[in-house]
Amino acid sequence: MNLPFNFEVVKEIGDDDDEYVYVLGEEFDSEDDAEISLCTLSAINWGKIKDPNDFERPCTLVVRALDELLSYQHYPVLAAKNSTMARRPLGVGIVNLAYWLARNDLTYQGIDTEGLNLIHKYAESWSYYLIKASIDLAKEKGAPSKSNETKYSLGIMPIDTYKKEVDTLADPMYYKDWNKLREDAKKYGIRNSTLMALMPAETSAQISNSTNGIEPVRSLVSVKQSKDGVLKQVVPEVRKLKRKYDLLWDQVSPEGYIKIASVLQKFIDQGISVNTSYNPKYYDDEQIPMSVMIQHLLMFYKYGGKQLYYFNTNDGAGEIDVGTPLALGELDDESCESCKI
Repeated sequence: MNLPFNFEVVKEIGDDDDEYVYVLGEEFDSEDDAEISLCTLSAINWGKIKDPNDFERPCTLVVRALDELLSYQHYPVLAAKNSTMARRPLGVGIVNLAYWLARNDLTYQGIDTEGLNLIHKYAESWSYYLIKASIDLAKEKGAPSKSNETKYSLGIMPIDTYKKEVDTLADPMYYKDWNKLREDAKKYGIRNSTLMALMPAETSAQISNSTNGIEPVRSLVSVKQSKDGVLKQVVPEVRKLKRKYDLLWDQVSPEGYIKIASVLQKFIDQGISVNTSYNPKYYDDEQIPMSVMIQHLLMFYKYGGKQLYYFNTNDGAGEIDVGTPLALGELDDESCESCKI
């Protein structure tokens, strides 16, 4: 039977009534062997973290909570349950990075080695405590059946496989006991085959009043529209930090964002999707040269990026012009409609 490339699941009953399942071109003896991956996601709010050691508690809690959910939830198809029980994959991301940068007097556009070193230090702790929590769970409950297919089971950590060009961005200084973690991983395995994923967090960011994922904010006050209606959202600590935020469309180039994403990728066990954004007003005739885009594409892959996702250009949608610069107290008035979430 000829199957199209990337065809996900097909059943075929032959003349002898033997059943076969084809998943991504692989043949299995029965549907019991097929796998479909699911996303089980959460994120750590970096805006709540004031010291890298503060990651230990939330990282431990989120890994344990999500892992428990894997056993509790219902699976609509057997292939999804097969994969989840055999691998127990999780994806714990980051939200509120733009606020964290503003609070630490850092910007996307002006990020330097000192700033990237700070991101490196925080990202190390975030990654370390997620991995440690999963290894501790493997000690308690055992590793899943396909844990041995991960690099973790060989004692190989994300910091062992990153693109070394990242060392030109941030110094490879480590503060955690990675050697002990490697030995524990080889001895006990790991409970979750994957642990990190930098996903968009638009909806949950509204609920927690945090900035979306690792993205720059588009405006201090944004209009978010969904099936539930229209919501005006104000960035965290707008009264104190309104001149510290590095707004997306004020950035001449996405290079700073690419560098930040590259440092984060060093500590992540899955490839992350990175967006590039351009404001045409910074280019002659408001035309973004192909050479500029190719330059950033090559830069992204040079530092170990896996996949570029959206190519964004400024169309002004969903943003409120609150003035540049903002007048003192402009957003401090309790009766200001824009400040009400």
